[in-house]
Amino acid sequence: GDAIFIRTPTGSQVLIDGGPDASLVLSRLGRRIPFWDRTIDGIVLTHPDLDHLTGLLGVLERYQVQTIIYRHLPSDSSAYAHWQELLQSEGATVHQAEAGQHVVLDRGLELNVLHPGPELPAGEAATTNNASVVMRLTYGSVSILLPGDIEAVVEQQLLREGAPLASTALKVAHHGSCSSTSEEFLRAVDPTLAVISVGENDFGHPCEDVLARLGDIPVYRTDNHGAVELISDGTQVWVDPKR
Repeated sequence: GDAIFIRTPTGSQVLIDGGPDASLVLSRLGRRIPFWDRTIDGIVLTHPDLDHLTGLLGVLERYQVQTIIYRHLPSDSSAYAHWQELLQSEGATVHQAEAGQHVVLDRGLELNVLHPGPELPAGEAATTNNASVVMRLTYGSVSILLPGDIEAVVEQQLLREGAPLASTALKVAHHGSCSSTSEEFLRAVDPTLAVISVGENDFGHPCEDVLARLGDIPVYRTDNHGAVELISDGTQVWVDPKR
């Protein structure tokens, strides 16, 4: 699963996805957020697959959240129904994610939504993965591309649209699945480092072909390196793996 915590220079706190385990994400947040602070400025749900959604349910139950960004998608899971109930009771400002949105997190620090557009992917591409909220985080001259679980068909769409993909760091899409991180997309992003959020799984993630395409790019994997922290002053990035 994915869970990405952002702390800005002035202390704003944003969580993108919550992973598959509420107790784990709450434990990790407890190391980052003072015990007396029960507020989170923003939450983003990229898509309602359980390995991204489940942890957010526990977060919404424990923390007061000011702003929530997600794209409503059809889902018959009980977890997504609970998510909808929590949105009603949380009292947060809720925005439907759409390409072109700019969220200012701090001075010089922005989240820009690149996907989905007004219309969700259709036909064979009509999956929750391909409807993932894709974002690019920029801070000064540093940028991080956060593509959720999109597959190559959406990568090609972003290339056709001329989306601003070039980034300092790449969170590899869909846990390193063979269906993502195509060569053309990777050339457009041209990252200096990559992070793969992955644990034990039955899907063969990360795919050997994806690792081969990443080539000489330094790759940090959460299954090998534990939580991976990126620290930036807006001009460069330092990586602090926790294992």
